[in-house]
Amino acid sequence: MRWLLLLHRYLGIAVGALMVMWCVSGVVMMYVSYPALDANARNQRLVPIEWSGCCKIPDALLAGSDPIENAQIEMLAGRPVLYLGDSTPTRLIDLIAGAAIDPVSPAQAATVAAGYATGRRLAPPRFAEIDFDQWTVAGDFDADRPLYRFALNDEVGTELYVSSTSGQAVQITSGRQRIWNWLGSVPHWLYFAELRRRAWLWSQLVIYTSLIGCFLAGTGIYIGVRQMLAQPAGRWSPYRGFNFWHHLAGLIFGVLALTWVLSGLLSMNPWGWLEGASPRSERARLRGPATSGAQLFGALQAFVHAPRSDVVSLKLAPLDGRLYFIATTSHGDRLRFNAGGALAPLNDAELSYLAAILSGTQPPTAPWLMKREDPYYFSHHGAAPPLPVLRIARRDESGTRYYVDPVSGMLIAKFDRAAQGYRWWHGGLHRMDFTTAMRSRPLWDVFMLLLTSGVTFVCVTGAYLGYRRAIGAAPHPAVRSRS
Repeated sequence: MRWLLLLHRYLGIAVGALMVMWCVSGVVMMYVSYPALDANARNQRLVPIEWSGCCKIPDALLAGSDPIENAQIEMLAGRPVLYLGDSTPTRLIDLIAGAAIDPVSPAQAATVAAGYATGRRLAPPRFAEIDFDQWTVAGDFDADRPLYRFALNDEVGTELYVSSTSGQAVQITSGRQRIWNWLGSVPHWLYFAELRRRAWLWSQLVIYTSLIGCFLAGTGIYIGVRQMLAQPAGRWSPYRGFNFWHHLAGLIFGVLALTWVLSGLLSMNPWGWLEGASPRSERARLRGPATSGAQLFGALQAFVHAPRSDVVSLKLAPLDGRLYFIATTSHGDRLRFNAGGALAPLNDAELSYLAAILSGTQPPTAPWLMKREDPYYFSHHGAAPPLPVLRIARRDESGTRYYVDPVSGMLIAKFDRAAQGYRWWHGGLHRMDFTTAMRSRPLWDVFMLLLTSGVTFVCVTGAYLGYRRAIGAAPHPAVRSRS
């Protein structure tokens, strides 16, 4: 027992302050999320596509055999451009000149930023090519590097990031977000840019510090319970002073502290735990045979001959080998068109096709139009998922759930057994959002603040006791048991 006490004590000295930081930064994250550019907010800044003079495509793309998986048309610097996905070497094409744009120029990027600075004076563009910074260090931005960063000179200190490969705005931050994230997400995730860009080192550091935290909390629970059970009748703690308060708080909130550190560890999916299978194969099967450059060019002519003046974005959305496009209007509406430029909402035959592909070897399950959130598809931090959504659940032992866009028929999310486990073991335990009622605010805020206060008190008293031991101060003596 003595060696376990010593181990718990010195681990507390080593990581006690880190545990306190995790608690306090977690409270900040309840109210300020990590910066992200919402897709709907980005669409609101786009201008309608000008179809006059469109759409010329390079001969190499027309004659090429490279499949096109992702294609999207928007306006850039007053000209319609075609953005292509990673399956082809050409990424951005000027549809007036029929030539590739590589890279997007600072002047072109500045026109994108100007759309976010309406009514304000745009600061002089920072033309330096920024590979990464604190808010763009994640691998999600790798395809967009280098980035152009613009200060919008507004009252909230907005900074906008524009991709040099697609010409699209990819990130936005405010001064408030940047300040609070240094007290929230950055320390909570150990998300310091120079560390995070070294992905392997960062992940190992998070995993092993979490493991140490789990061991610290686990040994604390064991010691606390054993000390309580060892006391004579009428007495349940041998401690006084801060030792007593740490013992008391640990008995009440120790399991919760262990739960939060463990669920934080599971957020990293260490060693493949709870790592769900990618939906890539299902998406490929739903799309069918790949689209060629010639097919894409032919379909775009329909929009040139019968243009819609309110479309700000046109995205390729093939289904079962047939070409379809999702048009987003300036009012935020999403419409589906076929290759002839006619409206083509999902029909019963296509719904049956979706069910057949996603139901696996079991009899097809009819898609259900879900208008409310469910345990796996729900809002978090105010970021509401698109509703309604089609849900298809497999009848086999995997119990996999698929969520499909009811406009395009494209697969949005997949939850197999591993992904479902991740939702409960990480999301549920870490955020305590098991039910709709528990997720509702302000009930969730009150509940989480009470629990966090208790766990923080455990960590603060433990860190303080560790600090006293580190500087050589005498600990509060234990109460001697009477025989």
